[in-house]
Formats: sequence, C-alpha cells, structure tokens
Amino acid sequence: MILKRDKNNWKNHTFSTGSSTGSDYKTFEKDSKNDLTNMAKENGLYLHSFNKNHYCFSAVLSDGDNYVYVSQSDVRFFDIDKILIRTMEHDHDWHGGRNQYCKWSEIGREAKRIIGRTV
Repeated sequence: MILKRDKNNWKNHTFSTGSSTGSDYKTFEKDSKNDLTNMAKENGLYLHSFNKNHYCFSAVLSDGDNYVYVSQSDVRFFDIDKILIRTMEHDHDWHGGRNQYCKWSEIGREAKRIIGRTV
C-alpha cells in the first residue's frame, strides 16, 4: 500500500508553527487519518476515533472488542516516523498498556499484533 504520508514526502517537511495550526499540518493530519483508516482496514481493524490536537494527534484502532492507542507527537519537534502505540482496556483508557514505538508504515500490523496478545 502506498501511504499518503510517504507519497506527499512529509518526512522531510519543515512544518509551519504558530498559535493556530497551519494549512500544511492540516493536510498532513488529513493524510495521516486516511493512512490510519487504510492500514487498520488492511489488518482487520477500523479507526474507532481520531483526536486532533495542536500539531499532534492521537487515534484509537479497534477490532470491535479490543482497542489500541496511537499517538503522533508534535511534528515540529519530534520524528514523525516514531509512533507511540499501546493497548487499551477500553476505548477511553488513556493510561493503557506498556508504551511501544513503531514506524508509521507498521501501525496496522503492530496494532493487530498487540491486540492478539490481549485476547
């Protein structure tokens, strides 16, 4: 699968900054949400929620019974390809399981893998 974040070369992008998010970040966020939806679907999961923030976001993936938290740190200061991922006991468990990290392109596979350990 070709990811929009790769296709649009966000890895080498210097994001705008300010008190409100720039149009470049909004496009990046849209690409990210689209990628998450597709990676989840490819692994038998779905995007349960997507939580926008100021130059960062979090999301919850699910298989219908189990949940995985995904967090993109502030793109202006952190590597956009180091993604926090962890299990959740329910869809509002923001403390969750053990923190793990993976590359953006590995989220779907890693979410499926860690969900498999919670069943």
